[in-house]
This record gives sequence, structure tokens and C-alpha cells, in this order.
Amino acid sequence: MTTVGDALLRAFDLHQSGRLEEADDLYARVLEVAPDLSDALHLRGLLAAQRGRLEEACNLLGRAVAANDSHPDYHANLASVLRALGRPADAAVHLARSLDLHPASPDRRAALADVLESLGRHDGALEQFTAAADLEPAAAAAVLNNYAVRRLRAGDAERAVAALRHAAAVLPTAAQVRLTLAEALAAAGRPGDAAGALRAALCLTPDEAGAALALGRMLYGAGDPAAAGRALAAARRLTPADADGWNLAGCAAKDSGRLDAAEAAFRRALALSPASAEAMNNLGNVLKGTGRFAAAVAVQTRAAVLAPDEAAVLNNLADARLRSGDPDGAVTAAQAALTLAPALADARVTRALALLTAGRLAEGWAAWEARWDADPRMAAARWRFPQPFWSGGPLPEGRRLLVWSEQGVGDEVQFATLLPLLDDRGIRCALECDPRLVPLFARSFPGVTVAARVHPPDPRLLAPDIAAQVPAGSLPRRLLPDSAAFRRLRPALVADPARTATLRARRDPGRLHVGIAWNTTNPKYGRDRNLPLDRLTRALALPGVRLVSLQYGDWSGPIAALAASGIDIVAEPDIDPWSDLDGLAALIASLDLVVSTANITIHLAGALGRPAWALLPHAPDWRWFRDRDDSPWYANTRLFRQPVPGDWDTPLRRVREALEAPGAGPGEDRPA
Repeated sequence: MTTVGDALLRAFDLHQSGRLEEADDLYARVLEVAPDLSDALHLRGLLAAQRGRLEEACNLLGRAVAANDSHPDYHANLASVLRALGRPADAAVHLARSLDLHPASPDRRAALADVLESLGRHDGALEQFTAAADLEPAAAAAVLNNYAVRRLRAGDAERAVAALRHAAAVLPTAAQVRLTLAEALAAAGRPGDAAGALRAALCLTPDEAGAALALGRMLYGAGDPAAAGRALAAARRLTPADADGWNLAGCAAKDSGRLDAAEAAFRRALALSPASAEAMNNLGNVLKGTGRFAAAVAVQTRAAVLAPDEAAVLNNLADARLRSGDPDGAVTAAQAALTLAPALADARVTRALALLTAGRLAEGWAAWEARWDADPRMAAARWRFPQPFWSGGPLPEGRRLLVWSEQGVGDEVQFATLLPLLDDRGIRCALECDPRLVPLFARSFPGVTVAARVHPPDPRLLAPDIAAQVPAGSLPRRLLPDSAAFRRLRPALVADPARTATLRARRDPGRLHVGIAWNTTNPKYGRDRNLPLDRLTRALALPGVRLVSLQYGDWSGPIAALAASGIDIVAEPDIDPWSDLDGLAALIASLDLVVSTANITIHLAGALGRPAWALLPHAPDWRWFRDRDDSPWYANTRLFRQPVPGDWDTPLRRVREALEAPGAGPGEDRPA
């Protein structure tokens, strides 16, 4: 006689052997005899799920659970069907009950974690994933790594980090875990920790080029180009044909100041990937940095062809054209960049500088107001004072205008020459400036309240009678709308008469005393502007000429070396041209002539009304305009320009010829 148990075993055998129809029929007959038999309900429920009858399976498995709530498999399998039916919350309940009955099941903890994650219960999901990893460390790496990847994609970097740290603890040798952990730490804003995770990954798999490249990229992004370069060198040894690696190595070398290495890396990247607009653009920037502006224009033009929709590339082309001496072409390229990205501040500034260089003053001054958006430090400075910005009109009776300095001390001196034009309009002023300029400006503008730039601002600049404020660099927009307006400019600065007289008394009668300066520390333009001291002095070393150093910085070594070769340069020991600008002004005023590259010295000489000859690179900045040998800013200043980039011989030859010309002797009336 066949019992219910025998029939159930026979149905299970049929089920296992794949004879599903027969098994189903026999399970049904068993349940007709014993409708609450939990094993039969469970097994027929599994078969129904296997055949795609999910609602029926859910019903059968639910009845099995009702008949026997203490069997963990019943709950786990019912949870699987509930998930398939799109009922994750119910599935979570049964998975939790299954784990209450059988806690040591890593698979079910992982399944519950998946369900909780789908429900947005991320803390619970992370708890279950880590518990599953503790139960089965060998599988921890894959389980937690996959979970972390999903959380990263969802923007949840912190939970990804927590999961991966646990995975690394239970399985320390899992390199992939370290790689994903680095990505998660970087996304969480912890680049230092991310780099540490990448280094650990490289220790585990030293031949993993991807880890070395990622480490290099991360260190570069964290502002450590030297360390990035070392990591990228390892990546290049492993994958020498990776164009992206070479491009990133070039960026690291460039930011470390190794421009030759950067150029070589970018060229290697382009050899491997000739259509890389990024590498082409980067190469163009390096060429600009080494003063090869024509080559930079050619390369940046190709980059713009490769990436015609990249506004930043077009702006770099505009900058290359401007620095190559083509302001009109720069305007065109910058405008193309702005057509793509109207808010691109760098392109707006490039366009403004190109317009000014080309002499298109009204457009240029208006466009130059974009400079506030291009530099966060300038943007912050713009709101230091509470007064409204001056619109250019008259002020209320008895009220004053606050003029505050911006940019470098040379700019401050240049824009200070506009203060007399304000006085001509009847506008009284207060002036904030570099502390080093206070004595000179206070003497030169006796009716102006002159205050040093400090934080917080000098209280005198917050006085109730100050009606409006204006940055000094915005004065030209209001006062110099066209080239004719420059004719109203006149020397504005007055050197200390006592110091000037003392210094002048030291001069040798009958000799032409020529002050010289040859260097600027400007990081962007110094390479173009700076002139080797020996070349300058050999051009000026003529009978009857006495050279006087006006250069800031310690140049005692080079000056001593020139003295040993027979070229003497006087240096006034009690005047530091960097810290004592009032003394420098007096020293300039005591001389017959100043010959200088474009730095603070030439601006002081011009604003003092002293004869000055400016040695300019092929494409100087906007204030010197183009194609002229005089300066509209400074009536007594002559301009000696490079005809092509890097050619100092031509302007130095012209300077020497001018010194040798009749009438170039000493004296107050010596022509400029």
C-alpha cells in the first residue's frame, strides 16, 4: 500500500529528473489527500515557480510557511518568488525570518541586502552585505565590490567606502577591492586616502598598469604633479602605447615646470593618437610656455579643427594668436569660443585684451570688466567695500570717490596716472594701494586720502562721505574712451626731492647715468619679457655711460661677474627696489635715462615723467598697444620692440644707436 510519504518521495524523484508534468500531477494528488502538508506545498510551489506560474507558486509557498513557520528554506524560497513578482518589501520580511531561523547563510544575507538596497534601505543593506562577507570571506571581495560599484553609480560614495573598507579587512589581498576603494575615496573627496588605496593595489599587483595610471591621475588631480609623474612613469613602462598615459604624463611634467619633458610626452601621445584634440591642445600650451608662439598657433589651430565645439580649445587658440602678435585673429577666435560658451570667463578676458591691444578701446574697456569672473581672488576683492560702483558721472556735492588698487604694482602706478583726470572733473578721491606705494602716492596726490591695502580695510575708506567706489583698472573705461583722450595724461608722480637731490649729487659730472632693469617675476610673461643682463649691459656699455641698477632681487653675483669683465654697474646699497618703491622713484628721478624691460621700473619712470626706453617682446601685453614706438600713457617713454619673438638683438641695437646719436648726452633736457 502506497503512503502519502511514498507518493511525495516519488513526486520529488520525478521533479529532480526533469519530468515536471508527472511530478506536478503527483504533487497535486498528494495535496488532495493532505492539503496542509508543508513539504508538498513547498515542493509544488517550487515546481510552479520553475514553470513560470509565479502567482500559484506564491500561494503554495505561502501556505507552506503558514503550515510550518520554522523552516528557513520555505521563507527564503517564498522571498525569491515575491521578488520576482515585484514585491520586495514582502520578500524582505521572509528573508529576515529565514535568517532568524538560520543566521549563518551568506547567500541569504546577500539576497536580503539586495532587496533592502532596492527599497532604498541602504544602511540595512550595507549591514547585511558586511555580515555575509564575515560568513564567507572568500566571496567578500566580489559581493562587496559589486555593491560598492552600484553605490558609486548612485552617487553614494560614503557607503561604497564603508563596504570596500570591510571587504579589504576580511580579504586584504583583493587588489580589485583596493582599486574600487580608491575610486570611492576620490569620489568622497579624500584624494590622499585614495592614493594610499591605489598604492596598496600596486603592491598587490605591481604589473597593473590601470592602477598606476589611476594613481598618476589621482595625484595629478590632487595637485602633486611630481608624484603623479613618478606613478605615470611606471604606467608607461607597463603600457608604452597608451596615448592617454602619455598625455597625462605631459600634463604632470608641464605643471612641474619641466616643459621639455612635457612637450616630448605630448608629441608621443599624438604619435599614438594623432586625432587627440586634448593632447594637441596641451602641446600648443607648452609651445606658448616656451615662447614659440607661431608654432603654438599652428598646433592650436589643428586642435580647434579636431574639437570645433570645445570653447576652451578655441580660447587657447585666441591666447596663442594674441601672444604671437595677432590681436585681430585673437578677437575672432575668442568670439568663436564665446559663441559656444558665452559665460566662459577666460575667453571674455582674452577677447578684451585682444581688443585693447588692437586699439579698439571702447569695446575693450567694456569687455575687460569680465576680468572679475576669471580669477576667484579678484572676484572676492571686488566686494571688499560697501559703496556702490561708480557709473562715471559726477558725485553729490561734498562726496568722494574711493579708488582701490588691483593686480600688480606696475598696474597700480599706471592707473594712478588717471587720478589727475578725476581732479580735472572736480572729483575728490580716496585711494587704497599697495603699502609700498603709500609714501609716493601721498606726496604725489596731496588732496587724496591714501591708505595702505590691509584687511579689514582702513576705516578712512569707509567714511560716510565716500559716495562710490571704483577699481583702478576700471578707470580707463570712464576716462579714456578713445585714443584722443590720452593726450590729457601728464606725469602724475613726484619723487622725494631730498632723496633725489642726495642721489643726484653722487653722479659723475659729464656722464650719462642710465638706470637699468631686466627681469620680472611674472610667472606667465617672464619668459617673454626677461632679458639676460649681460646682453643688456654690453649693448649699453659705451664711453661716457654710467649704468645704475634699478632691478629688484639679489643680482650681486651676476653684477660682480660683469665687473670682473670690465662692465661696472652701480647699485645703491640703501635702496631696495622691491620694498622701498619711494626710494626707487627717487633713484629713477636722479638719473638721465631709464632702459628697462616691461616691469614696475618702466611704469615708475613713465609716471614720473623721466626719459625712459622700454624693451618689449614681440607681442607685449595690451598696455603697449601695437605698431608704435611711443607710449600714449607716458609721453617721455620710447618703445623698442622685438620684430620677431625672441629677437632681442634688434631692439638692443636700436637702443645702442639711439645712445650714440647726437644729443644723447647727460642733462635734464636730454631728449627721450
